[in-house]
Amino acid sequence: MDVTERWILFLEKNPQFYELSKGDFFVRFLEQVSGGTRSVAGLRRFFPGVERSDLEEIMNAFLELKLISEKRILGKSFYSITKEGEKFLSEYEKTRRFYRT
Repeated sequence: MDVTERWILFLEKNPQFYELSKGDFFVRFLEQVSGGTRSVAGLRRFFPGVERSDLEEIMNAFLELKLISEKRILGKSFYSITKEGEKFLSEYEKTRRFYRT
C-alpha cells in the first residue's frame, strides 16, 4: 500500500479529521502542541495574529476530536497532544513528504 492509499484509508476510518487536513493552520497548531505542553498564552506567541477566543475555539474542537488533552494546574489550562493526535500528524506528514518529492 502506498502513502496515498494509507492516507485515504486513514481518512475513511477517521472522517472527522478530513477538514483539518485541508488547512495548513490547523496542522501547524497541532504541531505546536506536539512540541510540548502549551498554555493559551504560550500558543499565542506562536500565532500572534490569532485572537485568543479563536485559539480557544480551536482547542475546544481539538479536545472534542480527542487530538489534544487538557490538564488544569492551579486554575490554569495546559494542552498536550494525544496518541490520536500524534497518529494524525504522523500520517499527514508522511503524505506531505511524499507529495513534496
